[in-house]
Amino acid sequence: MKSFQSISAVLLVTVLFASCGGGSPKTETATTDTSGSAVANTGSVSDDHQKLEANKQIATGFIQALYGDRDSTSIDKYVADNIIQHDPILEDGKEWLKKVTAQLLSNPNLEKRKIDIKKVAAEGDMVWTLIREVAPNGKVFARVEIFRIENQKIAERWLISQQEPKTSSNKNTMF
Repeated sequence: MKSFQSISAVLLVTVLFASCGGGSPKTETATTDTSGSAVANTGSVSDDHQKLEANKQIATGFIQALYGDRDSTSIDKYVADNIIQHDPILEDGKEWLKKVTAQLLSNPNLEKRKIDIKKVAAEGDMVWTLIREVAPNGKVFARVEIFRIENQKIAERWLISQQEPKTSSNKNTMF
């Protein structure tokens, strides 16, 4: 059973690596003053806001470095030793993630690419990202990755993924 779970995990991570598509991370740095007008941040940003922005940078940096740049050092840079995974096919801990990722990154057919991060939000120690990914078969997925940041490292991770339907009951897109 453990062997099947390891193979399944490798296959899932392979699909995730292969399916991440182009685009660029987007973060907003404007705030709203008391009149409701948007104003640019000019250096007088609160410590809380700076922490939220730093947490967003950790999450988006990790996503781009690992999935897009295929950077094997990104796990040591961004991930806590005892990361907790809420994806049932991934094991907890950085060492397991490094072992599985090493196999994937050694594949010469995986090309570097810009990850299409559509939205980033943060509150407290949590960061949410909405990513548009295109699988090798051309299917488009909306992927939400949620991270809990602790001591400037990813301490917990959740993944939710949904294929974009061919038709919709409304005129809105998933992005």
